[in-house]
Amino acid sequence: MLLAMLLSLAITSCNSSKDEPQSQTSFSTNSYTSTLVSDFKLGTNNKVLYNLDSVFFSIDQDRNLIYNADSLPKGTDVSHLTVSVTFPSSVGKAVFKVKESKWMEKKEVEYSSETKDSIDFTSNVELEVTSQDGKVVRTYNVSVNVHKMKPDSLFWDQRARRDLPNTSGAPKDEKSVAQNGKYFCLVADTYGYIMSSATNPGQGTWEKKTVAFDFVPNVSSFTASDDAFYILSNAGQLYKSTDEGATWTSCGMAWYSIKGAHGSKLLGVLKDGSTYKHDEYPRGSYTPMAVEADFPVVGSSEFVMANNSWTDSQQGMLVGGVNKDGKVVNGVWGYDGKSWARIDNENAASPLPALEGASLVSYTSFNNDSVTHRLTKRATWIVLGGRNAEGAMNRTTYVSYNQGITWSSGGKQLQLPSYMPLFVGAQTFVVEEQRNKVRAQAPIQPVTEWQCPYIYLVGGKNSSGELLNSIWKGVINQLTFKPLY
Repeated sequence: MLLAMLLSLAITSCNSSKDEPQSQTSFSTNSYTSTLVSDFKLGTNNKVLYNLDSVFFSIDQDRNLIYNADSLPKGTDVSHLTVSVTFPSSVGKAVFKVKESKWMEKKEVEYSSETKDSIDFTSNVELEVTSQDGKVVRTYNVSVNVHKMKPDSLFWDQRARRDLPNTSGAPKDEKSVAQNGKYFCLVADTYGYIMSSATNPGQGTWEKKTVAFDFVPNVSSFTASDDAFYILSNAGQLYKSTDEGATWTSCGMAWYSIKGAHGSKLLGVLKDGSTYKHDEYPRGSYTPMAVEADFPVVGSSEFVMANNSWTDSQQGMLVGGVNKDGKVVNGVWGYDGKSWARIDNENAASPLPALEGASLVSYTSFNNDSVTHRLTKRATWIVLGGRNAEGAMNRTTYVSYNQGITWSSGGKQLQLPSYMPLFVGAQTFVVEEQRNKVRAQAPIQPVTEWQCPYIYLVGGKNSSGELLNSIWKGVINQLTFKPLY
């Protein structure tokens, strides 16, 4: 019996090793691996673009895609490019197949490390990789993406322009503010004063209500803190509203101007005889102190809050204006919750001119690495419009990439278009809006929706002092492109 059992086991063992088919796992894995592409680069060609060989290409092994997620600059010629391809293991054959080309006689180019043939990437291009054993063929779609628009340009969409909210069609004066995620526009209209509110200043639908002032308001002084609205009367008396402008009460003080709000604190300038002083409301233990010689007592940009990594607390900034001696100045001033200080380097030569009524925007732009052609975001301050010391309207856009310390002209790509009127005293708001436009996806985590910051430029006046009945919408084009991850 023991001998019979041993004989049976031997027969079973032989059958298992001889009659059963071999595992396909080893064959499939090896064939699959030998069709993979691990790296893709373009060949050097300084006539096309400097450091072209450093452009980064993503390889999506799941969907068989090879592409540069950061598109090349607009106008880059990709019709005659050489390539370098790396495989993690030996392949049987790799062939580039070009669907359509105006100049390539051979629509197929077999690739090897010695291949010098150019490929026309203006057409649809496939890379067909055959495994070393010839059993598996993988086809990659290869794209060399080029921007169809200039990504670093500030674009103002004429189709998105809107009128100010009003009832007569001919508003006389206007001032807009933002508070707790809502936007409020106070308009002096033919029929009185209208307070309009919306969750987006460019959506075109506003909730309107009439405001009955028992004093004559200085509309341009309208300001919002975190918890209240403020406005000066034409006589300089300060008033406050805690019900979104429905009713107003006196604060019991007179100011020369309102500079802005830091949290729930209102900042202003008090004129005591012939002396101009910094002041706050509520004043509490604060003691008004004389303003600096070059501090703008009136005519500065709006006070804009910004977060940054080089101050201990949140800081607000303003630029330009008119000092106590009536001189138009170019200084950049910041307030950190306790005191005012000049931020820009006043001893250094600066292209930022003295401007009255300029608009200041805290925004985002991109730095393009000239080696890898990859983009990184950077905090950007932008100055638009205003009027210079000679009274001429300003069309040049100025930018700062170091929190207002130094400035430069924004270059051609950031300048205002000719179809936009010149302005002074306009308000600007940066509004995050959702986008879901389909673009090339990155291999790690495809993004289907993202927030895009748009600049809304509201109101302002022309060179004759007439109100501009307009709301403009602008964006740096790159911000509308789908993020990589």
